[in-house]
Amino acid sequence: MSKKKKNLLTLLGLTALLILCLVFYFVAPKSKDAGDDGTEEEAKEEITVDQIDSGNITGLEIQKDGKTTLSLVKKEKKWHFKEDKSIPLDEEAVTGLFDCLSPVKATKTMEKDDAKLADYGLDHPSMTIAVTAGNTTYQYQLGIAVPVEGGYYGTASAGDKIYCMKEELYTTFDISRNVLIKRDELPEIESGHTTYLLVDNKKGKDFEAKAVGEEERVDPYSNWNITKPYDKPLAASVKDWSTTLSNFTSLSFEELVQYRAEDLSEYGLQDPSSVITVTYYEAKEGYVPEASATPSQSDSSSEQEETIPEKYRTYKTLQLCIGKKEGENYYVCKKGSRNVYTMTAGTVEAMTKLDAYSSMDHSIYSVMATDIKGYEVTCGDTTLKVMRKEKKEEGDDSKNIWTLNGKEIASDQEEDFLKPYSAAYLLTFTAKAKPSVKPKSEKPVLTIVYHEDKRDVTVRYLPYDGTNFYRVDKNGMNYFLTDKLSVDAVIAKFKAIEKLK
Repeated sequence: MSKKKKNLLTLLGLTALLILCLVFYFVAPKSKDAGDDGTEEEAKEEITVDQIDSGNITGLEIQKDGKTTLSLVKKEKKWHFKEDKSIPLDEEAVTGLFDCLSPVKATKTMEKDDAKLADYGLDHPSMTIAVTAGNTTYQYQLGIAVPVEGGYYGTASAGDKIYCMKEELYTTFDISRNVLIKRDELPEIESGHTTYLLVDNKKGKDFEAKAVGEEERVDPYSNWNITKPYDKPLAASVKDWSTTLSNFTSLSFEELVQYRAEDLSEYGLQDPSSVITVTYYEAKEGYVPEASATPSQSDSSSEQEETIPEKYRTYKTLQLCIGKKEGENYYVCKKGSRNVYTMTAGTVEAMTKLDAYSSMDHSIYSVMATDIKGYEVTCGDTTLKVMRKEKKEEGDDSKNIWTLNGKEIASDQEEDFLKPYSAAYLLTFTAKAKPSVKPKSEKPVLTIVYHEDKRDVTVRYLPYDGTNFYRVDKNGMNYFLTDKLSVDAVIAKFKAIEKLK
């Protein structure tokens, strides 16, 4: 056979061998433990180190770096700190610690004789956990973290091995004492059951508001008056007041910093920066709601919940002290308590930095013309006196009869006659007045006296900067401004109806 033919046969043989290898690779089944690249991976197994019945546990001690950080004992079915039984514990939080002990798990073992403890951080363990259940004490010593796979190297009292303990064993018991102490409770308050609110700020303006009866209301449709920081009360926003109240009705502490703190000044709580007071009511035990016990539509949105009759109410007060700010939190405590907590800065500042102007009803006068007895208008040389009477018609129907300066308005003129009132009804407070602005005149450009059933409301529009705003004086409350052009348009409309006389 020639050399050329031998080379050809060798090449054909190698080609056939390559084809067989490829067929075997793609057709033959792979190992169950093979990875994505076809290489075999070692299957991870879980090893049960101990199985501890949490119901039998009566003691727990945790040491970190050789020092005891937590010691608990169970007596008469209740858990206590070993060194101080007077501190109430959160039983659910304590029993939750033991979930990781049923069972205690590891992922790998090594013979202790073949290992140097220092290589695994076990010559000086970072954490030692001792659990007493019945007559047995289970002890676990944890060293450094296991690279790549996670968990911690550790030993158990039950064996002579080094384990790769599951990470949850370390993280569960890496806690402070304060986590287990029963917290002071903050009430869940229904906003419609709140009756009083005071934010007493050491620096800055105070904020006070209270629910009032019909006779005290600034605005007939708002059942809350804002009484601070201004001398004259403001009507709370009918639309947004329930949102303002929600800042105070569902509070929660973040962390317990110190239980029974001896020195509150360390946290700025000896002389708080703010003290918040909320008065509210709850239903007395045994109260059954009545089907008719619902708020009227004329009440503010803060009362769109069941109203509990007065005789079935129990009034309560929450007082919260605000201390120093630390990072993104403030130190806080309930007034009279020495238990110091943190609360998020957003929650605290939403309560302590309320602005009366933002919380008030911005309508200057929002009562419909058909809900008052009449009104009087003075603007320049124009004086208008409008009165309304109801005339009964057939059945239960009634008709409004309007008079202007003593003369009845014809029914075909009524629509034009009411347009100026509607324009005044839409006027709103648009800015705060500045003491530095000194108007050239104190004479009002427009005065409207509204005659309600039990009172008169006088609104005067006064010169301010001569360009953009008029100052509004509503029964002596003169802290805010309104748009000048809008008022000028109202004045023009009132002057235009003089011809109806």
